[in-house]
Amino acid sequence: MSRATVRDSSLSNGRILVTGAGGLVGSHAARYLHYKGYHVVALRRRSGGGQKDSRWDVVQGDLMSNGIVDMLDQFTFDAIVHCAAILPVSQSGMEAEHAAMANLAMDKRVLDLCLQKRCRLIYISSSSVYGRGTGSIITEEAPLSPIGPYSSAKVASEQTILNELPTMSVILRLNAPYGPGQRRRTVLRLFIERALLDLDLMYHGTGKREQDFTASEDIGNAIACAVAVRNAKGIFNIAGGHPISMRRLAELVVRTVKGSKSRVLPSGKTDPQEGYTAIFDISKARRILGWQPEVSLEQGIRQWAEYLRQLL
Repeated sequence: MSRATVRDSSLSNGRILVTGAGGLVGSHAARYLHYKGYHVVALRRRSGGGQKDSRWDVVQGDLMSNGIVDMLDQFTFDAIVHCAAILPVSQSGMEAEHAAMANLAMDKRVLDLCLQKRCRLIYISSSSVYGRGTGSIITEEAPLSPIGPYSSAKVASEQTILNELPTMSVILRLNAPYGPGQRRRTVLRLFIERALLDLDLMYHGTGKREQDFTASEDIGNAIACAVAVRNAKGIFNIAGGHPISMRRLAELVVRTVKGSKSRVLPSGKTDPQEGYTAIFDISKARRILGWQPEVSLEQGIRQWAEYLRQLL
């Protein structure tokens, strides 16, 4: 667990519903909220271990199912942490459109549940709503320029939540979550796996495209902070705080993965996101939520490498 201390509040030991608790972000949200003394009800779409052995209540159900409302109606919640979402493989195309429509439907169902139960909502959004970085520092007030249906749906849900639950909602715009348990084939995961196998790490274009990776542990703690600070409301950027280019990332992975003999080389292919920067202002989260990232990228890579080493 992170050493950061979540501020005390009257929500301590309250009942919190975490949707998407089987995913990377949702599982860390459940873990950190449990660690901070909350009664967690974890909603999972798929079964994953017996409820009897769990440290919190586990409910299996699909937010796309009409029966989920009746299932959740038996509980009383102080807050709902909504992490559930369908992540499309591509930013465009029919699959992305279908994912966006499903996410909008799930978001509406969770918002309606919050309104019905008069509880707070912690909504997990994405920094992709800002579009491509331009080199300037991105604050929560920066213009939005979503790319693709997924990001556009996030913007639409954010606006609806802020309109209908303005004083009882917190929106966390996460940037590049990563860590053990992540199933998506992200660039960081691919780099680590190749380094473990002594394969060359290839970057596209000039390798100058940036990303600001955020450890899942830091995200779990950010969510716990958002729940704990009852008067918190509005939008918060959540990022690692240390942007890095793809070339430097590959070099860091090779240095960090013990014993790797991989080389870092250009792929010879153009990077469709050439010039993208990732400079996110997280001072609002520090000031209001009392949160700051604590897991360095090097530490996070080392931990993930040890986890992936056992799977290869």
